[in-house]
Amino acid sequence: MTKLFTPDKVQITKVAAIHDLCGYGSCSLTTAISVLSAAGLEVCPVPTSYLSTHTAFGSYTFFDTTENLPSYLDHWNEVKIPLAGAYTGFLGSFEQINIIIDFFDKNPGMLRIVDPVMADLGVIYNTYTEEMCLEMKKLASAADLITPNLTEAAVLLGASYQGQFLYEAQTRDICDRLLQLGCKYIVLKGIRRDDATMIWNAIASHDGSYTEYGHKRIDAGMHGTGDLFAGIVTAGIFSGRELEDTVRFAGELVHDAMEFSLSQEGWQDRGVNFEPFLCKVADFCSSGQT
Repeated sequence: MTKLFTPDKVQITKVAAIHDLCGYGSCSLTTAISVLSAAGLEVCPVPTSYLSTHTAFGSYTFFDTTENLPSYLDHWNEVKIPLAGAYTGFLGSFEQINIIIDFFDKNPGMLRIVDPVMADLGVIYNTYTEEMCLEMKKLASAADLITPNLTEAAVLLGASYQGQFLYEAQTRDICDRLLQLGCKYIVLKGIRRDDATMIWNAIASHDGSYTEYGHKRIDAGMHGTGDLFAGIVTAGIFSGRELEDTVRFAGELVHDAMEFSLSQEGWQDRGVNFEPFLCKVADFCSSGQT
């Protein structure tokens, strides 16, 4: 079993959440702040952009925070916020990647989790330029753990997207090549096999270990599930839970939240409703803090 972080028994763990903020739509900082707070962590938000809704809506307002980001993070360094780690997600511009890498360099003791949010199901998000996608490889290289889906993995490797249906030998090969970027751990999301009722997530480590965990699949596309999964993984890790247990729990909770969301009006637009399940996050994470 792999434990990446041991919490202090007295001090609350502080984690920077570097992500966009959407006014409507269950994703990004809204999810990260909720999930990490439920885990008993102190969340320090870093908004990379402000959007009126998530990007799946036909039109939305978008405000890029790149100009403010260096002074924002420099002030944190000046006041010496004792951050245990950082979790990055959706970025607002090409320039933000190097700003975040500089932030990592100035805080070498942080555990760095990068969710390279830029694409899904073979489609790159429309705010991500080709230049940004290429530069994301540098951010992944600076991470301890990355949590790509299969499309994002293909982008990071400069490879063609092969779809979700992959044999274990193929996913092992993808993980091995991702590890060569320089990160220590991979959590590869959203793998499908012959059994249409199941979906799988894989864990690969720099020491050569490889594990997969499957759970029941909801036959519906729902916005925000990747952010929810990565947020739970981050929460579990910084609560002291083993990576394997955390990935298994994250997959199961995302399934349960999706199943519940199907009963909610407007789920096709809003995305996944995870709020009723935050108590489960709290219960899971509290057992790692004792």
